[in-house]
Amino acid sequence: MNKKILAVSLVACSLAFAGEHWNLDAGDVSMKYLSMQVSARSAALSGAGVADATRASDIQRNPLAMNSVTEAEAGINHIIFPEYTADDYTTAYVALPFAAFNYPLTFSAGAEFLGYDGIEGRDEEGFKTSDYGAYAWTLQAGLGNRGQAFSWAATARFSQQTIDDESAIALLGDIGGAFRVNRYFAFGATLTNAGYMGDYDGETEHAPMALQAGITGIVPVAELFGLASIWNVHLSADAYRRADMEAPEWRFGGEIDYMETIALRIGYAARPDTEDGVSAGIGVSFGMVAFDYAYSPKKAFDGGYHYLTLGLKF
Repeated sequence: MNKKILAVSLVACSLAFAGEHWNLDAGDVSMKYLSMQVSARSAALSGAGVADATRASDIQRNPLAMNSVTEAEAGINHIIFPEYTADDYTTAYVALPFAAFNYPLTFSAGAEFLGYDGIEGRDEEGFKTSDYGAYAWTLQAGLGNRGQAFSWAATARFSQQTIDDESAIALLGDIGGAFRVNRYFAFGATLTNAGYMGDYDGETEHAPMALQAGITGIVPVAELFGLASIWNVHLSADAYRRADMEAPEWRFGGEIDYMETIALRIGYAARPDTEDGVSAGIGVSFGMVAFDYAYSPKKAFDGGYHYLTLGLKF
């Protein structure tokens, strides 16, 4: 009972804290790449499903993804941006399940790099100067448990961002808790990117701290007709709030999977600060290999983001 109360309280408090207590202006948050979706599965669901992270590839943005890892896995996530926006974004991850005193745990680690060269420089009067580059890299490690009903996870992260000759570092952490009511419903909430961020040339900056809470329903379609449970439908609804957002972002995602082998996904995000977003993708698992793909159109860039994930279980 205590675990149920704790899980429900975590969700309720997260949504309440995401309200009037955060008053950062839109330009006061840096390192926003740490709030981007990087795994193809999560991107296809428009970031929904915090309580239903079933792929190890999600661990770099959702610590609760460690709770679903039953086999060791390593892999990469890769984002292809539209032309003239940024270079490709690559992350690597590893998840290792183990037991300590008969307590099921998962250790995770990740690294990521984002670079962009050839940015046109301008002086204070608007005249063109020499080109410059920008890049960012991140290392992280985490630990989570694989509880049957209640589960928790935590991650520590170091990130550095450099723009031209100015750099800033951040020491951040993620925490999360989830409660699976039964095989059909799950609740979850996370606090991500909370911690310290350095200044840029004396200017105060803030990390993209965010709260997300949501519910997932799992419908065994075949069982409704008295058949073996080979088809499952996952439906998720989440609220997301970053420190510089005026109002929460509402995320919805749906996934249909066949025997955990083939999955079709679609998502929608209602964003009060930017344009709403629709995304879709597919996932395939065969033997030791898992592959996911997603696409998210971006009208502002006259194109879209392509997400690729390749995981290898061992």
